[in-house]
Amino acid sequence: MNNAVVKPDYDFSKVKTVRVGQFSSVKRYKGISDAVQNAFIQDLLGSGYNVVSDPNVKADCIIEGSVTSFYRVREEWIDNGFYYGYPGRYRRRYRWAGMPAYDGIVYNNTVSIGISARMTDVETGQVVWSDSFNNENWDEDSAISGVVKSVLKSLPKEKINSKK
Repeated sequence: MNNAVVKPDYDFSKVKTVRVGQFSSVKRYKGISDAVQNAFIQDLLGSGYNVVSDPNVKADCIIEGSVTSFYRVREEWIDNGFYYGYPGRYRRRYRWAGMPAYDGIVYNNTVSIGISARMTDVETGQVVWSDSFNNENWDEDSAISGVVKSVLKSLPKEKINSKK
């Protein structure tokens, strides 16, 4: 579930050039912050925005935020006293004491990520959009891509009228 909040009466159609800032991380998830930043850049470019990286180049808005959670979930099982915790999906034939052999499927190495993002108007300094989302997928790239796409779905493309 997205938690999007937008500034009423802000004209998002005027946003043409965006700078994507760093995505901080309290726990310092290695490389994940850069991967999230790159995923935002790719999605924004694909959506038709001009994306700049140089802070000296004029931008209409800045998108930045934080990686709020990141972890790998591993399902493991024990077969005849041996530990099996290999990454990925695999099948293995195994037998419990006195039972016939049967195939088991182990799904593991699931990746979960949460991000929080905000867009700030460079001219006014006002935050005009904010959203957060959590995503889970089989691999790191898919989890990151999925969470960024979900968050950017809530970014308006036109003026948001207030509900007065």
